Amino acid sequence: MELRRGRDRILDLKAVFDDATKAEYYFKPMSEDQFRGRVNNKNILDDGIIYCVENDEVIGYGMGYVSDITGHIDSIVVKKAFQNKGVGSLILKELENYFKQNGAKKIRVTSYYTWLIPGYEMHDHPNSPGIRYNSNQYFFFLRNGYNVIGHQDAFHLELKNYEMSDSIQNILEENKKDGYVIELYDAKRHKGFEEFYQAIQNPGFEHSIRYNLGLENPRPFLVVSDKENNVLGWTGAIWNEESGRGHFDGITISPEIRGRGLGKALFSMLAYESKKNGASFMTFYTGLTNHARYIYLGAGFNIAQSFAMMEKVLVK
Repeated sequence: MELRRGRDRILDLKAVFDDATKAEYYFKPMSEDQFRGRVNNKNILDDGIIYCVENDEVIGYGMGYVSDITGHIDSIVVKKAFQNKGVGSLILKELENYFKQNGAKKIRVTSYYTWLIPGYEMHDHPNSPGIRYNSNQYFFFLRNGYNVIGHQDAFHLELKNYEMSDSIQNILEENKKDGYVIELYDAKRHKGFEEFYQAIQNPGFEHSIRYNLGLENPRPFLVVSDKENNVLGWTGAIWNEESGRGHFDGITISPEIRGRGLGKALFSMLAYESKKNGASFMTFYTGLTNHARYIYLGAGFNIAQSFAMMEKVLVK
């Protein structure tokens, strides 16, 4: 076996990915253009692409890059016939050396391939925050000195039969009595975003809102508003990805109206509006300590997959 570097055999790398995907129905198959787009990621340099050749056949590859003091493993993929024969370990060791040479002090395992929801042929999610628990990859990285530093659950719901529950309807009716309503944002009526940004103290959500409102034709989204039409709650923009997935940026409520059940109601209305907009399913991640997970479970979502966020500290 011989290790080489570079992008000179992209189609052979894709053949490795296709073989592994066929053997283990998890990652979503990619077209040639989609795969080229992944390999040509601007963060990944030629030296960060390492592939293994035997008798001129590419049998495995790994990709990664360094950001600040962290090396990121984008992927290590080996053809099924060559798994458990040391190919993955050989590629991993070479990637680790590459990270060290480029100033990395630690390594994290990332995986941004689109994967398929178990039991659903067409339901997918565009990335994963780590490695599936109890998968071959998970045990591979454990054996090579990687530790679990975080946990993320992937939530999923098929929307075709989704309806808002009676309890959600009751929450909406009770809050309406006090002047709090959930509705689609209307630029002519709703106001107070600057005050809302200050209240929620979430730069990521603020960026999402500003970006959408800055579009020539902003996408629709839901807000919680009071009697004076001040914005006190928000959902991300409502639109569908090519697979039929209802996009999800998040939801948030101003602290002054928390405890009224409006978070539950807002999320349920987002799922319902996504269904009305033609989405066939929704997926997203959240951590173990995020209390919103109970809102998601209460709305009928299931945990489709759990992921370990893994890291290795490099010895000087």
